[in-house]
Amino acid sequence: MLVPPASYDARLINDLFGIVYVLSFIIFILVEGLIVFSVIKFRRRRADETPNQVHGNTAAEIGWTVAPALVVGVVFGFAVDTLGRMTARGSPTMPLAHVHNINDKEALRRIEEAKQVDLVIEVVGRQWVWQYKYPGGNVTANETLIVPANKTIRLDMTTADVIHAWWMPAFGPMLYVNPGEVSYVWFNVPPGEYIGQCNVFCGVAHAQMISKVRALPEDEYNRWFQEQTAGVSGRVAVGDPQRGKDIFMNQNICWSCHTIDGTKAQGNVAPRSLTRFATYDTIAEVVPNTAENLRDWLHDPQAIKPGTAMPNLNLKPQEIEDLVAYLQTLR
Repeated sequence: MLVPPASYDARLINDLFGIVYVLSFIIFILVEGLIVFSVIKFRRRRADETPNQVHGNTAAEIGWTVAPALVVGVVFGFAVDTLGRMTARGSPTMPLAHVHNINDKEALRRIEEAKQVDLVIEVVGRQWVWQYKYPGGNVTANETLIVPANKTIRLDMTTADVIHAWWMPAFGPMLYVNPGEVSYVWFNVPPGEYIGQCNVFCGVAHAQMISKVRALPEDEYNRWFQEQTAGVSGRVAVGDPQRGKDIFMNQNICWSCHTIDGTKAQGNVAPRSLTRFATYDTIAEVVPNTAENLRDWLHDPQAIKPGTAMPNLNLKPQEIEDLVAYLQTLR
């Protein structure tokens, strides 16, 4: 693997890769050696020389049929053994990676019995961001998944739009996340920062759908979680346009869908440019363009305009205030 393995599963995959690599190298040397040997031994030495004509060689034909089959069988055996020992799918005796019905209670029971976990996080894939909801439903991150290090984490993943794929090379396997289904993955990693990529084409900003995971020591994670929880019910300050611009350009997916002249926001998904947003009469052509309506829109776009492509980014109250302040400067 090009990425150093951080989890047990990734190490298993790395070991399998090493076995396949060594076998491939041996076969390459053997085949190329036979080619060089044949070129030298059976080369033409005189202009009128004709090589001996051999029609069929039963031993040779059996050999070059059986030998590749044995190699494939060995690799297959190692692959099956590796898959059986991986923990990302629960356990060897109860493997379950996908549930085809989100409300399948029997499948959920099997999932919960498959492996003891320290933390369950709900994940929703959207064009083009991963959203993470922590226990209690009051902490959601759109950029980086924060987890306690050296703890067993389970991600319950679905998608709100198209097929996505969760792939963190340092964690091991890649997993498809399909609409209307739930996909599961388990991992346990040491402290550090890890990066991955959605591994299935999911639209024009597919390349921007980066997965980031930060594993913190348990005490640091607990402090972070308490701060995030407190921030939900804490007092909201007056919106700041600069903070709002930073959120728009750096912390969320706003810029990949929207256009604002003179900035990196050059997305072509949204139907209207935001360059002069503050001068528009309406928001999404359904409600008057007021600060209060804009807050409601950023809080839950679907409640204002059902079916809109604008996802619910689960913004915190302070983030909404800052974005409102920034958007109202766009004249």
